[in-house]
Amino acid sequence: MRERIICVGIVAILLMMLVPSTAAESPIVMDEIVILSDTDLGIEGAAIDPDGKRVLLHGADGYVGMILASIPTVQVELIWSESQNLNDASWHPGGGTALIVGDDGTILRYAKDDHSVTLAGEHLNFGQTELTAVAWNTAGSWAYVGGDNGWLWRVRAEGGGGLEVHEIAGRGSSLITGIECHDELMICVVSSSVDGIGIIDRDHVLTWIGGVGYPWIDVICPTNYEPTCVATTTSKQIALIHLSTEGATATEMSINDIVGVNGRFMQLTHQDGDRSLVVIAPFGLIEHDISKNATYPWLDNEDAQKFDTTISGDRIVGTWGTQQDSGWIVTSRGTLIEYHPSKERGSIDGLLGIIIQISIPLVILMMIFTIAVSFSPKLQYWVTMKIGSEEEKRDAKRINNRKTKNKKK
Repeated sequence: MRERIICVGIVAILLMMLVPSTAAESPIVMDEIVILSDTDLGIEGAAIDPDGKRVLLHGADGYVGMILASIPTVQVELIWSESQNLNDASWHPGGGTALIVGDDGTILRYAKDDHSVTLAGEHLNFGQTELTAVAWNTAGSWAYVGGDNGWLWRVRAEGGGGLEVHEIAGRGSSLITGIECHDELMICVVSSSVDGIGIIDRDHVLTWIGGVGYPWIDVICPTNYEPTCVATTTSKQIALIHLSTEGATATEMSINDIVGVNGRFMQLTHQDGDRSLVVIAPFGLIEHDISKNATYPWLDNEDAQKFDTTISGDRIVGTWGTQQDSGWIVTSRGTLIEYHPSKERGSIDGLLGIIIQISIPLVILMMIFTIAVSFSPKLQYWVTMKIGSEEEKRDAKRINNRKTKNKKK
């Protein structure tokens, strides 16, 4: 009988091991298509405002546009007369304005109240530098601007509509591919094509922390709950950057190779909470979860081909989430595609949830019962008399009578 009880315990442990994990894949399906224009808009990026309600689009030949995040069929026409390529944009934390940077030292200011787009700084401030990245710090006191040849500046508005500009010391010599500032910490992270990953502290001091030689393409700090940012390379590495309020020297970075993924990593976007999406060329996405430091399939190019062969050849330039696993994709041509979890996946998740809710309490009770029986002879005798075979019951009675006689002696 003791062996049978031990077997019950082993079964309980095996059941616990077999309970499915809820951190499984998050595949999505594409649904509605919205086409912003009959012509190729040449969009290069999409910046979502702090409220998650508006999306500022920017791209080739001076293109700027505004759409609503949840209803992208609602467009606001933005007018800018010059033709420099516009490469990146960042909303002020207050949500009232945004900076847009581009070629030939172009830096523009968008104002939400009247939807105006104006020149924020003179071209002389940046020369003919190709400006490639911009991000406001969490206080909204300064924005950081990066460009080719490693150029980095901090900028802010000054009286008369001008721009106060200061060069950041200690810059590298390669293209600045991304700048992202953490929502809670006064720390910003810089990615470069060769010089590695840099940290800009609250005093605007730049410190390079590692990753030299990797072709870093983008960096994102997807959540304010974790002091962690994510960077990725075109050669399929993902780095976790653990920020520290004690300074850049206390910041830690780990780099992992991502295997089993076809295509070229192009950029990072935020989906929900700790989760980011890695944009892949050709048309595809994978999910990265900071809390688990793990990547999961999201949208494969083969699925995109089955959905629409024309879209599958487009370049994804941005995504934004509208719910936990839902949102929109925007392509360089100006095509918007809605995505959401597949119904099949939702049904499976619901069934797994029921199994988990039933299995875990049952397994725990079985394990507690097994341990209790193993350490209690009286409980072992009671269990044997209730569920044991006739032979086990006779043996149990014989042993119990012997113990009783020994106690009387």
